[in-house]
Amino acid sequence: MRNTKIVDAFIPRTSVIRRALRLGAEIVNVKLSSKMSQDVLCAIRQVLHEQQVIFFRDQTHLDEAEQYRLVAMLGNAGSQPSLAPSVPLATVEYASYDHRSTNIIHHVDSGLCLLRSGTIAPGSHEAAWSNMRTAYLDLPLPLRKLADELWAIHRGESADGLEACDAEANTKFPNEQLAQTGFEVDHPVVRIHPLTGERVLAIGNVVDRFVGLQKDTGQKLFHLLHSYITAPQNSVRWSWQAGDVAIWDPRAAHYYTIHDMQRGTTDRDNLARDLPVSVNGHRGGMRSMLPKPHAARAA
Repeated sequence: MRNTKIVDAFIPRTSVIRRALRLGAEIVNVKLSSKMSQDVLCAIRQVLHEQQVIFFRDQTHLDEAEQYRLVAMLGNAGSQPSLAPSVPLATVEYASYDHRSTNIIHHVDSGLCLLRSGTIAPGSHEAAWSNMRTAYLDLPLPLRKLADELWAIHRGESADGLEACDAEANTKFPNEQLAQTGFEVDHPVVRIHPLTGERVLAIGNVVDRFVGLQKDTGQKLFHLLHSYITAPQNSVRWSWQAGDVAIWDPRAAHYYTIHDMQRGTTDRDNLARDLPVSVNGHRGGMRSMLPKPHAARAA
C-alpha cells in the first residue's frame, strides 16, 4: 500500500510532475542537500517507490563531497542502511569534439542509484529508463512462460569488470583469484522484486548467452525481449542539463543511454549485483572461469 501521507506532508503533489505514463517523475522546487530532514528524504524515497525513477533540475550547488553526504543520508532514509560506505559506481564520459560531459553515478544501496550530471558537452545527451514490470506484463503469455524459466549468462574478461561489479555490490568478493581472470555471472531473466514481490523482466543491456539455447537463437530472443523493455510505452527519456540529478531503483527500472543505443554500443550492467531471486526461488551468482585443479593436471 502506498503511503501518500508522508509525501503530501513534505512534498506538495503539485511539485511532482509525471514525465511518462508508466514511470518517471520530476520533482520541482526541491534543493537536494545532506541537511534535508529525514522526513523529506523519506518522502523522496516514497515518490521513487511510486515512480521508479525521479529527476531534479538545477542542482548545480552539489559538489562531489556533498553528493557523498547526500547519498549516505538517502541510504538510511526509509530503508535498510547500506552495509558499507557508498562508492562511485561509474563515471560516464561522452566525447563531443574537444569538450567532455561527465555524469557520476553512486550506488546507494541495493535498491537505489543516484546520477548527477556535472558538465554537459554541446549537443543532445539523453538517457532513458524503462519499467521492467510492465515490460514483463506486456509479454505474450507463451513468451512470458519461457522467460520465467530462462537464465542468462554474463561473462567478464578482466579485473575491470570485477571491480565495477564489486562497486555495485559494495562488498568484496572472497575469491581474490577472480580479480585476475575471467568470471561468469548467471541470473534469472525474470526476477522477483524483493519489496513488492512483483515479477520484472531483467536482462540488462548485454547477454552473452541463455542457458540451454544456442548462441544465435539466444541473440534473437534477447533482441525480442529487449524490445519490450525499450518500447516507448514502457520508457521515459531525460535530456541532461548541467546540475541534473536522477535517482532510480535499479531492481525495477532499467537504465540506458540513448547515446550508446544510437551508436550500437552498450554498458555491461551487472544485474546479479544483489543476487536476484527467480520465480522459483533460486538465486543468481558469480563463478570463476579458471580451470579446476584436477582438470589442469589432466591437461
